[in-house]
Amino acid sequence: MTGLATATLDRALHADDAAKGAPEWVHLLPSGLITGRDGRIYDMADPGGLILAFQANGIDLPVDYEHQTEKPEARLKGPVPAAGWIKELQIRDSGIWGRVEWTATAAEMIAGKEYRFLSPTILYHPKTLEIMRLKSAGLVHHPNFHLTALAAQEDPMSNPTRSDDFMALVAKLLGLPDGTPPEELLAKLGTALKTKATPDPARYMPVAAVQEMLADRLQERRAADQGRAQEKVRAAIQQRYITPGMREWALALCQSDEASFDAFLGNAGPVFAHLGKPSTAPVMVPNRPDALGNDLETSICEQLGLKPGSLRT
Repeated sequence: MTGLATATLDRALHADDAAKGAPEWVHLLPSGLITGRDGRIYDMADPGGLILAFQANGIDLPVDYEHQTEKPEARLKGPVPAAGWIKELQIRDSGIWGRVEWTATAAEMIAGKEYRFLSPTILYHPKTLEIMRLKSAGLVHHPNFHLTALAAQEDPMSNPTRSDDFMALVAKLLGLPDGTPPEELLAKLGTALKTKATPDPARYMPVAAVQEMLADRLQERRAADQGRAQEKVRAAIQQRYITPGMREWALALCQSDEASFDAFLGNAGPVFAHLGKPSTAPVMVPNRPDALGNDLETSICEQLGLKPGSLRT
């Protein structure tokens, strides 16, 4: 899965369970919007999707000490021991829970309160902040989330998603005073997104009116193009560039590609101009019937058995 960022979110191990030993089921992530002490915000919007991603991966997720498996320098120095393995995930009313199979060393340390907090490592979308996948978990000392929602503290100046800056920006966009409680901001934001504002009729036109206007304009343009094409073709016929028999073809070409029609006229020229000029050739008057003394008359007489010259009588 690419394009995701990594973060750690600490969870407190319940004191009662720790007194009895390492708990088998641990609370990993709450549902909904998660805000930590260092200002980071994440969104557990799809717990079911996270469970499916875990099941599709098909392997247990490691639990280590202080997130050593996520630190390249720790891996290079030598073995990174596991504190346990997450074998199963469940969705409960309070969020995502995991069943952990602890090592003997980790179970003893938890029972002795040497470690009291569990910090899952997640992959989240850097723009939407939605948690997409659980990567691993680590036993840590410094919680960050309030109550049951804890996260490993980091330098707040290096995190671009500071809650105070984010909430101040949301408040400004909604026209609310700075310092408005997050719950009120989220409620106002949800209402604003769902509310369909009525457009100002002085600034906006209905979509149907715009479509009708465009259709009328298109029809007017087509009529103008058709009239111009008819006039061009009429002039071309009159100037003997084309013949009347070419009219329909010329209209179709001029309406579909006026530039090609103009180029044709320019290249062809008035090739049919001679059809409109009076002929200067001498008129041949046929011989009179009484002047048929030619081979045709002789041939006819022979076929009829007549004497030459009989046709003149």
